Amino acid sequence: MNPMAMIAGLGTLAATVPRPREIHAKRLGPTVTPRRFSCFAVVVFIFLHMPLALLMKFVPAIATLHALLALAIGLKWAWGGRENVKVAYMGAYITGSEVLWRSVGASVFWEFGKYATALLFIVALVRSHRWRLPALPTIYFLLLIPATILTVFQVSFSQAKNMISFNLSGPFALTVSVIFFVQMQLTRRQFLRLMLAFIGPVMGIVAVILFGFATTDITFGHESNVAASGGFGANQVSALLGMACVAAFLCLLDTMLRWELKILLFGLLVEFAVQSALTFSRAGIYYAAASIVAGCILLMRHLRSAIQLTVILGGVFLVGYYVVYPQLDAYTGGALSARFEDTRLTGRAQIMDADLKIMEEYPVLGIGIGQAMSERAKFFRGFAAHTEFTRLLSEHGSFGCIALVLLVAMGIRNVVVARTNRGRAVAASLVAYSFCFMSGNGMRMVLPSFVFGLASVSLVPDKRIVRQKTPGPTMAKPLSRPLIRSFRHA
Repeated sequence: MNPMAMIAGLGTLAATVPRPREIHAKRLGPTVTPRRFSCFAVVVFIFLHMPLALLMKFVPAIATLHALLALAIGLKWAWGGRENVKVAYMGAYITGSEVLWRSVGASVFWEFGKYATALLFIVALVRSHRWRLPALPTIYFLLLIPATILTVFQVSFSQAKNMISFNLSGPFALTVSVIFFVQMQLTRRQFLRLMLAFIGPVMGIVAVILFGFATTDITFGHESNVAASGGFGANQVSALLGMACVAAFLCLLDTMLRWELKILLFGLLVEFAVQSALTFSRAGIYYAAASIVAGCILLMRHLRSAIQLTVILGGVFLVGYYVVYPQLDAYTGGALSARFEDTRLTGRAQIMDADLKIMEEYPVLGIGIGQAMSERAKFFRGFAAHTEFTRLLSEHGSFGCIALVLLVAMGIRNVVVARTNRGRAVAASLVAYSFCFMSGNGMRMVLPSFVFGLASVSLVPDKRIVRQKTPGPTMAKPLSRPLIRSFRHA
């Protein structure tokens, strides 16, 4: 036989032998990449919250039903034990809805958002058998317990309950959020869904604000404007809108989104920034700027990310500075520029100084949780703490100092242990926002607790989806394991 013919025949036979990956693909079906987001579904979800929020404003019972329904659905998912990702979505949704429920007068207690989020996460952890207590968040919370004992023995039970709930619910929600998210992995697609779940109810706040502008004669001065905040606390509304800016920005960084959704999110980012600025509470804009800068510093290390950031930030700057800002300043009669040129801290510096003096008097255990408010009147005024960091020192003493160090350590850890450069940038952005919020607004909302916990999550690449297919009689049989190993070594 001709040797050349034999070689050609063997080559043809070898070409017909399926490779291991080809056999696996034939057995399981074609491999496809995850589908992109449906622009229509995202638009409907986000903008449906605008008429819903207006209904809540006129019928507060709808807001109450909405809050209870969100908790019930979240508990259903948590009780299943296998849908922790959906529980995370609901946690984001409740975080975005908290100010809306408060502003329209929902008949739920003031700390509902904090306790509801913590409850969902605890149930999900228990049902999924992932109840593991990391050292840092556990010790952080345990260090805050001794100050509660002082309060219980010094005031009535009713007062102690209110003080503990108001001041300890935020750290409790933060601890549970860290424990929940540190054991979770989110793909880029899931992270985008979580951000959109947060943005949706924030659009409800925007609708309430716009309704106020349309029906109320609003005048602008040199202080926070409640009327321009939908009739609610300007600090909380501004801070929430600032985080919505950050969420929209983080979504814009992802290449998975369609260009239509990127245009939508860019417009929402500008709208959130505009409404935050018009509250005349500078906090939201400052928090968002610090958070975005913290993330950008890490993303700028790669050329592709640097180009993408330059385009996004350049577009935001050009539209904001040359188009939006002049119009807003003219609309407010120059009050907007005067407000942001004012660098005073509106009493926060005096409150912080009073907290430090209280710690000097009670250095070990502190004065007791919730009791620094009346003690501050000796040095400034009897105001509630606006800075969580100095509150820890005055009410918890040296224990609070150690807790503060652990809090900072957890924030640094979230950035350092992230697996990818994008993960580190996201963690840095979220940690920066939560710290900014706690420095200016304390822990009055669940927002800083949830955001700080979310910074602990591991972001992983999206897995390719393999369509399952039943093997047929004409399909090639799997090769034996030794033969597969030989192919691999080859």
